[in-house]
Amino acid sequence: MHVRDWHIQSTWWLSGIFATGAVWYFLSQKSQWTAAACGVAAFLIACFAVWLHRRKDQQSDSPSLISQPETAETFARRYLEEPSHVRFIKYLPRARRLARDEAQEGWDTGVTLHMREASHHYIDFLESSWLRLAEFYPPDHFGAKSPKEFITDFIQRQANYHWAKHEPHGPGTGGTIVGVLAGGDVIRDLEGLIEDLVTSLFGYDEDFDIDRWIADWRSDNASDA
Repeated sequence: MHVRDWHIQSTWWLSGIFATGAVWYFLSQKSQWTAAACGVAAFLIACFAVWLHRRKDQQSDSPSLISQPETAETFARRYLEEPSHVRFIKYLPRARRLARDEAQEGWDTGVTLHMREASHHYIDFLESSWLRLAEFYPPDHFGAKSPKEFITDFIQRQANYHWAKHEPHGPGTGGTIVGVLAGGDVIRDLEGLIEDLVTSLFGYDEDFDIDRWIADWRSDNASDA
């Protein structure tokens, strides 16, 4: 079960309804047994809310920054000779800035949970972008794996490495900020991976200004590109 914030909030809200409104109402009606039952219900719901909190914390403390790999997928090919297949790359830097601006709102909160969720969403965008670029290569081209399997393994491997790197005194010693730091490192890895792939595909294409594209890709300000 993937616990979301609204699950926890709704559970606390329901507990509050039983603990205050229902209990006081039945007490005012001199129905002590019903009021007591509502009090017990409020306590049980509150316990469930606490369990949801702990479940959410366990999800947040996991070094995994990705979803489970797909068990099956269809592979689409792109070809450098087809303008319609290449067109999206021109707008990829702009799409990256939009995705990063969205993530920045979460990072700016300073709340660890929100910062990590923002990183997860941005990583999802980068993963999807890499997968589209990988369609220019044959199936199972990267280490005899499908592109999805390859990028899933790459992200998980890098996440584990960076997580361990930020805890020199042993697992669990770095605090919750380690997840934020590891997420930022994985983001830089993926941004570099995408830049490398585009450079490999178009670095010698006279019709593609690779230097301009790289400058645009690295820029967080559209006016600088």
